[in-house]
Formats: sequence, structure tokens, C-alpha cells
Amino acid sequence: MNEAITIESLINQHIHNQLEEKLPRVVSEQLKQIAPPPVWMTEKQLAEYWQLRTPNGEVTVHSIRKWTARPDNEHPLPCASMGEMRRYHREEVDRWAREEAARQKKKRYPELKIAETRAS
Repeated sequence: MNEAITIESLINQHIHNQLEEKLPRVVSEQLKQIAPPPVWMTEKQLAEYWQLRTPNGEVTVHSIRKWTARPDNEHPLPCASMGEMRRYHREEVDRWAREEAARQKKKRYPELKIAETRAS
């Protein structure tokens, strides 16, 4: 009987340790899904919002920096400087993303423009 109590207490302790270690991360991830993103986001927050990840799953801001640095005639990602940090307004970047998707679609499928013109 003593042995069963010891095994049970070891199992309970292991479960307790696993919960203590992993629960804060799980709760944090769940809260991110429930809470809306901030109105003004940093590069990293925007990358998390858009789920920009490297092949190994890490959040990356590389594309955001590349899009932001585009010349004016190439439709840069809109941002504002607040102090020394760039911030991205959620509504503006969402609009830019929809417009960018349409621009990329026209580049990939130029024949759709002809079809749309005929249908109009």
C-alpha cells in the first residue's frame, strides 16, 4: 500500500510540475486569441497579428521591414514613428494588405483584368 501511495504522489507531483511550467504559456496564447490586437502595433506585434513565421515557427519581422522600406511608387506598408519606434495602425495595415493582395493577383493573373473588362 505504501508503494502505491508513493507512485501516486510521484505522478501527482509530475502533473503539478507540468501544469506549473506550461499553463502560463497556454493561457497567454488563449488570451491572445480572445483579445483584439492593439490599434497601434510594433513590428513584432504586427508579425504576430499576421502570423508571419519562419519555417521553424518563429515570428519574423523581415517582410514587414521589407514592405515598409519600399519606395513610394511601390506601395510601401504604411507606418508612423512614435519616438524611435515604428508603429503600424491596424486599420491602415489591414487595408494595405487587401490592396497588396489585389495588386499581387493582377501581377500573377493579368488575363483576369481582360476578362473583368469584358464582363463589365
